[in-house]
Amino acid sequence: MTAAVVAWAAVFAGAGAAVADDGAENAYRYWSFWSWEADDDGWVYAAEGPGTFRPGAGDLVGFRFGVSGERDDRRAPRGEATFPEVCGAEPAEPSMALVLDFGTPEEAPGDAAPPEPRAECVPLAEGATVAEVLAEVAPPLRYDQAGLLCGIAGYPVSGCGEPVDEANAAEDDGEGGGSVGVPLLVGVGAVALLGLAGWARARRRAG
Repeated sequence: MTAAVVAWAAVFAGAGAAVADDGAENAYRYWSFWSWEADDDGWVYAAEGPGTFRPGAGDLVGFRFGVSGERDDRRAPRGEATFPEVCGAEPAEPSMALVLDFGTPEEAPGDAAPPEPRAECVPLAEGATVAEVLAEVAPPLRYDQAGLLCGIAGYPVSGCGEPVDEANAAEDDGEGGGSVGVPLLVGVGAVALLGLAGWARARRRAG
């Protein structure tokens, strides 16, 4: 599957974000999964996992690496992306748009340097899930033993949903980072479905 890579470093300016858990003192660092809702003109925290979410032509989905903290303060991928901005007004074939926001230095584990955010226009195979698309355009993916998605495009190289001192998570003052009140475990469970999809896909290839 081919992809047209779009550099979005200028669009995604701003500091890091704390996102919410159930009110505990600790926060957690993980990848969250979002979909762009035209009716709301913004990102919506996905209630369905990428392992089962089957996008249609013209859809836009995103992943954001960040830190969960205060309730009702989850940060979406930064920047106000639209499908035409990523894929053009009339792509040559049915396509979806994928946004990857690797977060900020404040959200990064240790001394890791987050890659630049990026957006890709991906030709859409019939019936493909977001998990399958992600495996094609942003390898390597890294999972833990429970199937939780821990790394996209090799970032970060270690760690997975570890607790973080919330006081060290900077507030997001960049453009576009929406927030919603969804329990942390819902977000973790949604992204974890990627692991199941990746495992099944690997089994099919091996067979």
